[in-house]
Amino acid sequence: MTHRISQSEVEKIDGSGHYLLKGESLNQYNLIHKDVGIELLLTSGIRNVVKQMHLFLSKTRQSMGNLSKASRSLAPPGYSFHGIGDFDVGKIGLGEANFTIDFSNTEEFKRLITLGYVDIRYTDTNRYGVRYEPWHIKII
Repeated sequence: MTHRISQSEVEKIDGSGHYLLKGESLNQYNLIHKDVGIELLLTSGIRNVVKQMHLFLSKTRQSMGNLSKASRSLAPPGYSFHGIGDFDVGKIGLGEANFTIDFSNTEEFKRLITLGYVDIRYTDTNRYGVRYEPWHIKII
């Protein structure tokens, strides 16, 4: 719970307010951004357990205390792939719709698929009950 990600291990991505792990995550994002275009935006990067706890508790409140419902759209602390380098992308100007199926209708998503950058961790038919996340970039 107290594990910290060192500032020397991450890089802040201009215009996003988010950080990525140096190495594979940062390299992958830079390549994707170059290939897909300037309309692509980092919408969420590396998260430590404390940040994940904050986000999960917020989602739990939105779900009226239903932990099962909350965990369908946000992993509990210690279980998020964002803690090991996965990240989320979106389209500039799409706003909160970047975190809905609407993102899968954008030209940016179509380019991500065509170029082979998206290996969706939780497909729309996954048996875990986790929502479909076309914006999530799987690293490992």
